[in-house]
Amino acid sequence: MRIRSIALMLGSTALATSLLAAPVVAADYPVLRGSQIEDAPPAPSFGSSNWEGFYFGGTAGYVTGQFDAEKQSQMLTKAIFGNSVVSTSGSGLYNFGRASKDKVNFGGFVGYNTAFGDAVLGVEAEYLRLNIQTDQRGSNGAVFENLFSTTVQSSPSTEPLNTQTAIGVAGRTTNKIDDMVMLKARAGYAFGNFMPFANIGLAVGRISTNAQMAQGHATIENYSSFNTVDQNGTITRTTFAGTNTIGRPDATAITRATQISSGYVPGIALGAGIDALLGDNILFRAEYNRIYFSDYKGVNAVVDTARVGAGLKF
Repeated sequence: MRIRSIALMLGSTALATSLLAAPVVAADYPVLRGSQIEDAPPAPSFGSSNWEGFYFGGTAGYVTGQFDAEKQSQMLTKAIFGNSVVSTSGSGLYNFGRASKDKVNFGGFVGYNTAFGDAVLGVEAEYLRLNIQTDQRGSNGAVFENLFSTTVQSSPSTEPLNTQTAIGVAGRTTNKIDDMVMLKARAGYAFGNFMPFANIGLAVGRISTNAQMAQGHATIENYSSFNTVDQNGTITRTTFAGTNTIGRPDATAITRATQISSGYVPGIALGAGIDALLGDNILFRAEYNRIYFSDYKGVNAVVDTARVGAGLKF
């Protein structure tokens, strides 16, 4: 009986010992504890999401500059016609319109961000070299009757018919934006290492314009001529002899007006884009902006820019 009890106790002890040893054995086999997943390389990450601090960089992209010079042509038209008899008829003959130009551009930016949780606010200054120029030119003409009164007197041998005035208008305008700077307020929301943002700010562009317009008008007067027949001392108009023409120097003129100017023009900038951080310091960017400039000498300019850039953050 004692021997059987001792044997039972030894068997129980051996079983308990083997159960306790099992985890130790399992520890020697990494497959059992999932070490293959832990030893695999970590998933790629785009870097730090700390958006606060100073940053600067450069951009390259595509820019479109559009100039609307209709008001400028109206100003020049008023100058060349003034209050003359032909002003009403000639003022609508030719006007400048809109012209645009596309070009690759380069620039640089510097700014500072402050983070409020995932919300990011900042200010940024940006310079863009544009060198965009458009050129419009054209002419038009028409003939108008009776803008001037007739001068040929009615008589038994003549009859005034009308006056005809030919008016021609020609013009050219060249407009250019050399470069511009923008000071923008930015607001974004960070999704880890990516931050979409919107911005609004002020812009100043260096704009120049060179415009000329000229008009010329010339007038002729038409009258009918009759053969006279002397019959018993009486003058008659029985035979029609056609139409004669005389020039009217008093109703002929050429005038010109010129506008050449350059200056710094303010504007409003609106835009949006996305920034991305690689590591702690490398910044990438894609951005679009539209800039509306104030009227300058009758010319309204609008600039659209689409750019990509890279920089450093501190």
